[in-house]
This record gives sequence, structure tokens and C-alpha cells, in this order.
Amino acid sequence: MKRAADWFQNISLTKKLLVLIFAVGILPLVTTFWLSLKELRSNSMERQIYAINQGYEQVYLSLQDRMNRVHNLSTLLSVNDTIKKTFKLTAKDMDLIGQLAYFENISSYSYSLELTFNLDNILYFINDDFAVAKNESNRYKPISTAKKALWYRQLLEDNGRPTWVSFTDSQTADGKYVAVTRSIWDQNDYSKPVGIIAILLSKKELRTMLINSEKNQYFFLVKSDGTLLVSNLEQEDKQPIPQERDENNEKFRKISLDGEKYYIRSSLIEGTDVYLISTIPADIVSRALNNMTYQMGMMYALVSCLLIILIYPLTKSITYRIKLLNHQIGQVNTGEMKELAIEPHTDEIGRLIISYNYMVQKMDKLMAQQFILGQEKTGAELKALQSQINPHFLYNTLDMINWMAQKNESDNIREVIQAMSRFYRLSLSKGKDIITIREEIKMCEAYMEIQKRRFKGRIRFEEEVQDEILDYLIPKITLQPFIENAIVHGICEKEDGRGVVLLTGWAEEGRICLSVTDDGQGMSKEDKGNSKGSQYGMENIEKRLSLFYGEKILIEVESSLGIGTCITIQIPLVSGIETVT
Repeated sequence: MKRAADWFQNISLTKKLLVLIFAVGILPLVTTFWLSLKELRSNSMERQIYAINQGYEQVYLSLQDRMNRVHNLSTLLSVNDTIKKTFKLTAKDMDLIGQLAYFENISSYSYSLELTFNLDNILYFINDDFAVAKNESNRYKPISTAKKALWYRQLLEDNGRPTWVSFTDSQTADGKYVAVTRSIWDQNDYSKPVGIIAILLSKKELRTMLINSEKNQYFFLVKSDGTLLVSNLEQEDKQPIPQERDENNEKFRKISLDGEKYYIRSSLIEGTDVYLISTIPADIVSRALNNMTYQMGMMYALVSCLLIILIYPLTKSITYRIKLLNHQIGQVNTGEMKELAIEPHTDEIGRLIISYNYMVQKMDKLMAQQFILGQEKTGAELKALQSQINPHFLYNTLDMINWMAQKNESDNIREVIQAMSRFYRLSLSKGKDIITIREEIKMCEAYMEIQKRRFKGRIRFEEEVQDEILDYLIPKITLQPFIENAIVHGICEKEDGRGVVLLTGWAEEGRICLSVTDDGQGMSKEDKGNSKGSQYGMENIEKRLSLFYGEKILIEVESSLGIGTCITIQIPLVSGIETVT
């Protein structure tokens, strides 16, 4: 819980608002939608299954009434004395006129029953010797023809008991029937049948009774052995017949049939071995639920969109201004201070923006004052460091003149004083502390004239400086101390006191490289920096360069004992417009 609270505290304001909107708006809406949909789907499913069950019950009751009446009628005919006595006689027992009279009475009686019970036909299969049987009328047929039919075998398997069969009569227009068949027994010997009764019901009539309450709902009349009697399908072989049958399902249940999901219900029609089976694809039942789900989902989605549309301007009004303020405050770290140029409002965020703009104005004034003070401080530090260089050089030069005076070298003294005069005239630079590299090199040349006099030509000075860097700026008296160190601590330490000082300069990768190289005594790693005077001069130059260029400038020293020393600095390109005085 603490981790969740910490996460919420650390995310952006926009995300916090989105989380709150989701938590107090979208989530309750979705939860309400889900619970309502779940309840509605459950109720709708129950109502739909209830309606299907009611439709099934109506079909079942109609079929049961119809088939039971037909069954009862077959029982009535099978025990009729006239029929049993007539079918028991043979052609020898009566003449042709007698036969016709008996059979005419049976036909009249059967016809009246057909009208009463709305039957398609009542057929009698009798001994082949009867004349009416030989004519194969629409009422009487020879029993020998029945023995060739499938339904006859089914009747024998049931021992002559009432048996519902699929029946075909080629002499009628319809031709296809469902019939209840049963044997008529000899009343003196119940092991001998004297005929067969077949009461026909048209399949067309039965299909009209198999009324489906849902699209693609299928009804089947199936015998207990799986034989299909009739269904409400136009093509009965296009739909698999369920093999699962229960004598009395009180409601539809879900099963898998040939890889598809179906709802199924089956019941045994009372007094028969025939089941009424009904199936309906599960997707048909759920289609209405899916339509309802889609409609409700669209409604809730519309409400959610309207909620977001209404909330968006409010959240944008808050987060947009805060984002701008946060971004602008973040720019302070980079040194960029700007006012927010948006129309302030009188709410809390607007007052915060007004306060921020006032703070920026005050800070701009303070920074401008600080900049002026900083410039003045930088100039003062440069002048202070510069003042330390000039006396140092002057001391060394005066010491050299004193030495020459002791040697009575009046001509050299005159030349040195003239060179020193030229050096200081260049170093004064009309009061400037920053000069061009060209002017710095001229000071070095004037300095070397003094050194040549002092060492009587034993030291040679060479220059290799690119013309393109001569007009860039450098603090004055930067290179002269390097040359002085090369002479004093390098060449003079050699036994013969002879050597070359090389001044080089070039541009490289947007910077200027300046180096002073000598072929003097050189230094070991342990000796570097042991000379306090040299160390002090290096630190002084580094400070002056860093102050002027506004970045850390380091002096690189490469030296090998007995070979020489190379001192290098890398400085930025600074032109005249960036001069610091």
C-alpha cells in the first residue's frame, strides 16, 4: 500500500488527474455496466430459455395428445370383433359377395373414424387370398407386401405390439407418413396374427405441429432405437440427430454436438417409444444477449466519451499552465530565465504564474548587477595577477643588467635597456591587459633580444606560428614566462649552456595550441614542480587564462631528462569583440 502511495505521489500531475478520473469516473461506470450487464444477461437468458421451454411444452402436449389418440384408436380397432372375425375367415369360408359385404362394413367404419380423428388413412394388411387384398385398394393390402418393408421387421421385433414407424405409401399423393402399426390377433390363439393395422399420419401434418419458437430450432421425433420418424427440417440429413435421450428433461441443457454447442431437451411421449427431441444452436440463444450487450456497451462508451470530453478542458486548463510553469522553472538550471507569456487568471495557478513572473523580473535585475560586479572582479583579478608578472620580469632583467655592469659591458647594457624599453612599451599596450597573439609574440621577440645579449649568442630563438591565429586574443605576458623558464631551467642547466627555444602555434579542432620547446637539460618525473619559482609562475598563468576564457585552462608539461622540455596550452578562439578589459 505504501509503495502504491509513493508511486502516486511521484507521478506527474496529468497522470494523477487521469488516475483520479479513472478511479472516480470510469471505473465506477465500468463496474456498474458490468454488474448491470451480468444481471440483465442472466435475466434475459432465463426468460429466453423459459420461452423456449414453453414452446417445447406446447409442441410436446400437442404431439402427445395426437399420438395417444391414434394409439388408442389402434387399440380400439385391434379388439373390434367384426374386424377380428372377418380377418380370421378364409376365402373358402365365404363367397365373394359375402367378403365384399364384410369388408365394406369395415371400410365404412374406418372412414368414419378417419373423419372423426382427422386421420390420413387406416390401412389393413390381410391374408393374400381375400379378393379385396388382391386388388390392393387404398384400404386393404396383402400381408405379403408388408413383409418386405422395414417397418414390418420393427413390428415383429416388438412382438406385434403398437409400434410407431416411418411409412411409405406409393398409392397416395403425399406418400410419406408416420404410422402406428400393430398386429390383430386370433382371439382363439393369441400367438397367431390374422392381420395388421396401420394408422397413418402425414409427415407434412406432423411438421406443422413442430413449431419452433426460435430461428434454427430443430425438432425430431426419434424412436428409442435412434430411428428418425420426422423432423421440421427440409433436409433431414443436413442436421445431426442427437443420440443423448432422457425420458423427461424438464428444461433445455447445453451439450456439444459435432463440435458445436447446442441447447437440447428430450422427453418420451407417454404411451409410446418415441422421443420428442429439440435442439437449438447456442449462438442463436446468445445472439440476442450479444445484441443487448453491444447496445449497452455502446451506450456506456458514449457516456464515457461524453465524460472525458467534459473533463478534458478542465484538466487541460490545469495541467497545461502547470506544465509551462514547471518547464520554465526547469530552465533556471540552464541559466535561462524567462517570463511566462500567457494570460494570467485569478485562480491559484494564475496567481502562482504572476508571482513567478515577478520573481523572474527581480532575478533579472539582480543577475545584471551581479554580472557587472563579476566583470569588475574578473578585471581586478587579471590586473592583480598581471602586476605580479611585471615585477618578476623586471627583477630578473635588472639582475641581468647588474651582472653586465659588474662585467663592464656598457654596450650590452645599452642594448639591453633599449630592448627592455621596447618590451615594456609593448607590454603596456595602452593600458590593455588583453592583446593579440601577434603582439604577444613581439614581446617574446623583444625579451629574446635581451637574452641573446646576456648569453652572448649561445641561445637561438625560432618561431613557427600560423598566420591565421595571430589576431586572436590572449592575456599579455603569457608566453614570455614559458620562454624564460626554458632558458633558466632548461638550457642554462646544460654544461655548454647552448640551446634552441622554439615557439609554435596552430589551430586545431576549434582551439588554439601554443607551445614552447627547448632542448635543455629536461626534468625527470620527480623533478617536475620542484622549482618554487617555476611552479608559482605556472599557477599564475593558469589562473589568468582561466579567468579570461571562463573555463579551466591547464598547462601541459612534457619533459625528458637530457632531451628537453615542451610546455603547451590550449585556449579557445576569442576575437576582439569578446575582449575582457
